[in-house]
Amino acid sequence: MESAATERRIGEPDPNIEHKERKRKRIALAVTLALAVPSILYFGFRGTYERWQDDRSLSDACRGSIESSQLSQLLGTDSIQAEDVSPGGTPEFKSGTLHRCTASADNGNSLHVSLDWNENPDGGVGELRDGPFGQDPGPVSPIGHGWRGVVTGAKGRGAALVVMNCSNKTRHASLLVTLDGTFNAASSAQKSRLGFTAVHTAERAAKAWDCEADPGQDQVNDIPGDDSMKPDPPGKPKGTCRGINTSTIGSRADENAPIEDCFIQSKDGFGTQYIMSAYYPPFGKAYPLYNIDYSDPKEGSDKTYWGSAECPNGERARYVIGKRSHYRGRDTDGSETFSGDADQGKKQALKEFATQSAARHGCTNFTLR
Repeated sequence: MESAATERRIGEPDPNIEHKERKRKRIALAVTLALAVPSILYFGFRGTYERWQDDRSLSDACRGSIESSQLSQLLGTDSIQAEDVSPGGTPEFKSGTLHRCTASADNGNSLHVSLDWNENPDGGVGELRDGPFGQDPGPVSPIGHGWRGVVTGAKGRGAALVVMNCSNKTRHASLLVTLDGTFNAASSAQKSRLGFTAVHTAERAAKAWDCEADPGQDQVNDIPGDDSMKPDPPGKPKGTCRGINTSTIGSRADENAPIEDCFIQSKDGFGTQYIMSAYYPPFGKAYPLYNIDYSDPKEGSDKTYWGSAECPNGERARYVIGKRSHYRGRDTDGSETFSGDADQGKKQALKEFATQSAARHGCTNFTLR
């Protein structure tokens, strides 16, 4: 007869089988861990190493001037690497060019940073205008809160320009910081984020290149997105277009904005027909290069007018009105938009726009050319 300790009732599990099953599971678990742990450690280390590489590249590029805190949101990913652009690379280094660097994201988006002294103002203006966009993205918007900067954007690109006046450099010396990227910059959130990134990048660049400048506040304007930039009806212009009697699209008026725009809408329904712009130092000589069709008026084309005003530092601001280069409407000479006398209408519009803009910036003696 079996003892009570070894007696097993019918239907109860065999303890020997249970022991073997537990042992088998322990062995399987050990094998699984032995195979999995190296992979976990490898990929975990690899991910940590790649993040470290990304952070290091951002810290090194342009002497650490790229602002990383907003960059991942701007480009839509955390995986971003940056590198300096050599003098023999693109864009071409010209007189006044200080440095170039670029940040590339794993989703194909990118951001380029251009640093120039004030004797090379063309590049920043070009990035803001229609050349790289393929179309005019609308009036530039001021960054605001004491910053000398503007932002523009479209569905596939965005650009921002900030001027840092260097009090410790020679007379009129300024550091120009331009951000130009391939990413969706059409929304208000993205444009505002681009402005924030631009000003903090400019602050870092000023420190890296020994430019003692007074920055703005640690915030930027809520910059309107493309969908909210609607034409104001005739007689009700706002911002930079105040005082203009035709339908316009303007932006917030700001005494620190180095560039200001007012887009005049055509009455034939083809959108913007004329662009009025103000260019303050150091951009006074860059104004003829972008946006406007400079066709020869002797051949019956619509005429372009410009003017200037003297600013407190002795340099001159420039003001221009001309037909938008992408206008394809039927009002070839502007007589419909300006109700008859197109030349007089353009002159009057430019005078109104320039006089108010100059007053904001402390410039005087506007002269129409």
